[in-house]
Amino acid sequence: MTSNENQVPEDPTAEETEAEQTSGNKVFRIICMTFCLAVTVLFLWVWHHQTQFNDHYRKATFLMRNGEAKQAIEVYQKAIKNKARTIFFAKEPSAYNNLGQAHLYAEEYAEAIANFKTVIEMAPDIAEGYINLTTAYLRQNLPAEARTSCLHALQIFPKTALLHYNLACAYALEGESQKAVDSLTQAVSLNPELKTFAQQEDALKGVVSELP
Repeated sequence: MTSNENQVPEDPTAEETEAEQTSGNKVFRIICMTFCLAVTVLFLWVWHHQTQFNDHYRKATFLMRNGEAKQAIEVYQKAIKNKARTIFFAKEPSAYNNLGQAHLYAEEYAEAIANFKTVIEMAPDIAEGYINLTTAYLRQNLPAEARTSCLHALQIFPKTALLHYNLACAYALEGESQKAVDSLTQAVSLNPELKTFAQQEDALKGVVSELP
């Protein structure tokens, strides 16, 4: 007769531990797969809209070169919408700058001004946004606004010839002849080619002759 006294009883906790580990591994794998899938979907989303942005941007630039500003405006707007959907790379000042230029070409000055202000907000350390904003004010015959913006921008970019040039235009339109001469003198000293442009600028024709 065999005795059961020396038999080792089964340990139920070992099986439970193994089952818990298997379950935990399965959950971990599911989490990893879900994360990888989410990252892949996000990457495809960003890549798709970045590609759409690039395509629209090139098309709009081509339209502008051909003088089709109205069509370019629509395409630049589509480019900007796609850029906003790229999430991590949503800001592109050049798109707003080009859209502003298109509005300026189409003589839609209020829209141009709004876009150039956006450019300045996105890239306050780049002079181009300020130059284009003051140009839009001048085109809309708002010399006071152009003067104020030029003076503000020149505190940041004192050696930017086109800002001095636009300031000269603003002063001339306001009847401040001597200030216009001083600003144009500064502009020409920084970029001599601007003297030729000034000779063709209605606001500055009477000022050019006063240059030293």
